[in-house]
Amino acid sequence: MSLSYSMWPVVLTTYNLPPWICMKAENLMLSLLIPGPQSPGKDMDVFLRPLIDELKELWVHELDTHDAASENGVFRMRAVLLWTVNDFPARSSLSGWSGQGYRACPTCNEDTPSMRVIGKKAYFGHRRFLPTNHHWRSNLQFDGRTERKRLPRRFSTADILEQLRRVKTGIPGKHPNYGGVKRKRGDDELNWRKKSIFYELPYWATIELKHNLDVMHIEKNVCDSLLGTLLGDPHKSKDTDNARRDLAKLGIRHELHLFENGNKLMKPTADYTFSEANRRKFCRFIRSVKFPDGFASNLSKNVAQNDSRLLGLKSHDCHVIMQRLLPVGCRSLVNKNIWSTIVELCTFFNQLCASTVNVSDMVEAQNQLVLILCKLERIFPPAFFDIMIHLVLHLPEEAILGGPVHMRWMYPFERYLKRLKDYVRNAAKPDGSIAEGYVVDEALTFCSRYFDDVETRFNRPDRNDDGIHPTRQLSVFESQCKPLGKQSYVELDNNDRDNAEFYILNNSPELEPYLK
Repeated sequence: MSLSYSMWPVVLTTYNLPPWICMKAENLMLSLLIPGPQSPGKDMDVFLRPLIDELKELWVHELDTHDAASENGVFRMRAVLLWTVNDFPARSSLSGWSGQGYRACPTCNEDTPSMRVIGKKAYFGHRRFLPTNHHWRSNLQFDGRTERKRLPRRFSTADILEQLRRVKTGIPGKHPNYGGVKRKRGDDELNWRKKSIFYELPYWATIELKHNLDVMHIEKNVCDSLLGTLLGDPHKSKDTDNARRDLAKLGIRHELHLFENGNKLMKPTADYTFSEANRRKFCRFIRSVKFPDGFASNLSKNVAQNDSRLLGLKSHDCHVIMQRLLPVGCRSLVNKNIWSTIVELCTFFNQLCASTVNVSDMVEAQNQLVLILCKLERIFPPAFFDIMIHLVLHLPEEAILGGPVHMRWMYPFERYLKRLKDYVRNAAKPDGSIAEGYVVDEALTFCSRYFDDVETRFNRPDRNDDGIHPTRQLSVFESQCKPLGKQSYVELDNNDRDNAEFYILNNSPELEPYLK
């Protein structure tokens, strides 16, 4: 299937189910399939109309639903849309708030800390989130200026509705009514491009957490930025020539400024970049790590042949590197000020992704993240801070409102998208292939729940099932593990034989009557 073909499935899951099964693929419902080949963009609401109409009906009018556990076999069902789970670009299409520009952050709204750097916008200036009497606010090492702005405002649901009232309803795209060009937003519209169709739901305006920030994609982008800059990857590093010119423009960190040496433009080596020897040490460390089966992919395949950089990292690879490998691997390769800050950031992601989240821990993490981002601003150039780095600041707040992230991130849905892609048999008609394959799979899934004597996805053995363990005459020889590999014989010398006999005699309760 062509990579340029953009097709948007709308998947629903039932949060009333237990947490350990509500994200399983067999419990996900493909409610809509927005056809391609182009992304719907601002026209997303047109395709969501059937779903919104049914959600309004399920909220206003109760429907009779079969229930095998009740006495009469029927109960009155109502349904509510709790939130949406999507990546950041899709969030812009669903919510109506543009994720680009100086006000890209949907939480900070018009108080988003941002600045213009060469060739891009940087979301720099997190000292604003510090208390007004914090000594870092007057420190000139960040951007050469003192920070006098107040804390960003907290926008309530009523404030958001007031902003949406000022948004003009227009025809999206390049329309002849606007002279064949896109209509420009007014200053009073901020970053709102439209009022989302979700606001037609009676309860939607009162929900505090409407659209989740996806931890999976944020963690991957943060990991790519860190690894690319630490390893000096020419394709992914944020430490570019323009980033050094930004430092000269701000008048800070003079030791990192570009300088001319004859006819050449020289770029000083930064403390946050590995030396060539340390770069190879880190890559060899990643190559040598062994994980339990099913814990992670084979990361050694992602290390370049010359041990200079990491290639082709997937989202889960970055998840494992951020929380398990990077805190250990970079400790002796950069100075303490840098690796300690990186370890604090990785520890936060590890805490955030735990199966149980405490509100008090997230409140503390919110305060610590402000300090961590300020420390990063003293280490990396402003160009390092894209919108994904800034969005990390709001993850603890969403964890307090929505609970553990494994119910709100994209991992189960990305795996489900892989299943939908496998349905495609006719590359010329991918939409019909997915729709037909989904209907067949749903029918087979329903039938397989009633087959006990046939192996199905519900009763098949585990991938690493050890089977029935043979019984032994002595309990010391019993094992709950399944042997792997080719069988081999080892001949023991007299010393090893004596030690083995001593261990068996002293650890076998069956032999105790004979030893008395």
